[in-house]
Amino acid sequence: MNISIKGAALSVALTTALTAGAASAQDTIDLKISHAFPPTHYLIEHGLDIWVNGLKEDLGDRVDFTIYPAQQLGKAAEGLDLVSNGAADLVFTATSYHPTQITVSGVAELPGVFSDICVATRASMEMSREGALFDKVDFEPNGVRAIYNASLPTYNVVTATRKVEKLEDFEGLKLRTTGAAMDLTARTLGAAAVRMPSVELFQAAQRGTVDGALYLYAGMPPYDLQTVFKHSTEGVSMGSTHVVLLMNREKFDSLPDDVQEVFLRHGVAAAENNCAWMAENDSLVRDKMVDEAGLEVVKLGAEETARWKERTDAVAADWAASVGEHGAEAVEAYTAAVGRLAAKN
Repeated sequence: MNISIKGAALSVALTTALTAGAASAQDTIDLKISHAFPPTHYLIEHGLDIWVNGLKEDLGDRVDFTIYPAQQLGKAAEGLDLVSNGAADLVFTATSYHPTQITVSGVAELPGVFSDICVATRASMEMSREGALFDKVDFEPNGVRAIYNASLPTYNVVTATRKVEKLEDFEGLKLRTTGAAMDLTARTLGAAAVRMPSVELFQAAQRGTVDGALYLYAGMPPYDLQTVFKHSTEGVSMGSTHVVLLMNREKFDSLPDDVQEVFLRHGVAAAENNCAWMAENDSLVRDKMVDEAGLEVVKLGAEETARWKERTDAVAADWAASVGEHGAEAVEAYTAAVGRLAAKN
């Protein structure tokens, strides 16, 4: 009789241990993150890595990440589909890579809408919250949730051989752009727009597919672009790029409430860290390229600046019309958010 009791007790103990082990294994949330950037890219080192490390610090073994950089899991243009269909749990992407699926978020790419990228980032974060405009129009219909956003420094004109000093110099130029807003900016200045992701730009410049780009200084060294683009022109905003960490919405909703809170809280920290680094380093990167790579910088005078701005100021209305429904609403709401948040600084 005692043997039977001991055997039963042993069986219960073994079952309990196995159940506890299974529960422990289930507690780990395994996540796949995909992006198109090199692992050492400033958006990764000073943004995404900050988010991942913050989660690991707060959640420990409750989360585990496998990161697929540099288009290993799919091309840049496929990022939204990867996360929508669950092939990846999260994707870090530029919204301009998905023009037919993500529209109103492109308002953050318009020229002249902001000067402070941290203010612009906060405005995009605000408009991406659950139920806000970006979420309702761009993210929820695609089955994703925005974890954090980042606006990049305003872009300048960079070219390989032709120095751009006046409007007439745009004639015949083929400039790389990133989305609908930047397409309009290039065209309104008189250039042809050639849309492509950053990872393709170096070869396109070498082959003559493009003569230059609307681009930011901090973004050039990660792709060695300072070796092909030798001229830049400053003075008028050429717009920007809006990047966002998107998570499969069903996956996010399945997370425990406390884990969701940690994901979003560290998203704010990553966004703030990233924009602060970019704001501080964009001009420093320019100066280093001037010294070490021979970049020649043209700074527009007042008269030429006014000529350029007269054209770029019209881009917002044209962009809103091209977006259609919600276009004008996005311009009004985003501009208001930028103004309100700038006033707090």
